[in-house]
Amino acid sequence: MFAPLMVMKPALSLLIVSSLLTALVVVITRLLVNKKIVGEIKDKMEEIREQLTVAQKSGNTEQANKCMADMMKTNSEYMRHTFKALVVSVIVLALFLPFLKQGYEGMAAVSMPFSIPVFGSSLSWVYWYVLVSLAMGYLLRKLLEVD
Repeated sequence: MFAPLMVMKPALSLLIVSSLLTALVVVITRLLVNKKIVGEIKDKMEEIREQLTVAQKSGNTEQANKCMADMMKTNSEYMRHTFKALVVSVIVLALFLPFLKQGYEGMAAVSMPFSIPVFGSSLSWVYWYVLVSLAMGYLLRKLLEVD
C-alpha cells in the first residue's frame, strides 16, 4: 500500500504518511464534532468551574456539591458530542498502523548526531510517527479551528 513511499528515506516517507493520516483524523474530527455546541459546553464548564471555586473558598459545601454534579453532567455531555469522532479516528488509525509497522519495523527512522537517554541515538518509526503526528495535529487543529 505504501510501497512507493518505501523507496524514500524512512524519515521523509513517514513524515508524509504521518502528516496525511493526521490530516485525515483532524478533518474527520472537524466534520463529526459540532464546534458551536462543543464551544457552548466548554463555556458552561468554565462557568461551573468558577462557581465551584467560589463555593469552595466560601466553605459552602452544599453549593460545591451542586457545582460538582453540574460539572459531571456537563462533562458527560461533552464526551457524548466528541466520542463519535474519537471512535472513527481510532478505527482509521487501526487500519493504517499495521501497514506502517510492516513496512518500517526494525528500521531506524531518524538517526540523531547525539544520544538521548531513553531513545538512544535513533528514533524508531513509532516514535517518529508520534512526534510528527503531534506536531501536525497541533498545527492543523489551530488552522482548522477544531479545538
